Amino acid sequence: MKIRPYLTYQGTCQDAIALYERAFKTQATEILRFSDILSNAESPIPEGFKDQIVQAILPIGGDFIRLSDCPTELNCPESERISLAIEASVDEVKYAFEVLSIDGRVAIPLERTFYSPLAGVVFDEFGVMWNFVGQND
Repeated sequence: MKIRPYLTYQGTCQDAIALYERAFKTQATEILRFSDILSNAESPIPEGFKDQIVQAILPIGGDFIRLSDCPTELNCPESERISLAIEASVDEVKYAFEVLSIDGRVAIPLERTFYSPLAGVVFDEFGVMWNFVGQND
């Protein structure tokens, strides 16, 4: 059994993928749009969603996250109850934290802690909370 983070967006998934590709120096391995799946009368594609992303996979390190756009009525506003924890080298943490901070909001600046040489928390421009923990190389 595995547990995978699955992030949903209100029509901005493509922009989120571009940001995360830059922050984590990776490329999405799969992007499937609503227009790529068949629409039928029982489960029609919501109006304006044909070009939105129904499923994307983004590798990060040796793992991956899933992402998609989600109709507004199924998606709730920003939540601080869940965050994605990234454990990486100090240099990787500094770089990704800086990229996500550009249009995001720093909740805890990067600093030395009792458990890490460099740790901090940032909400990206889409409201996703990223909890960074730098590790000694």
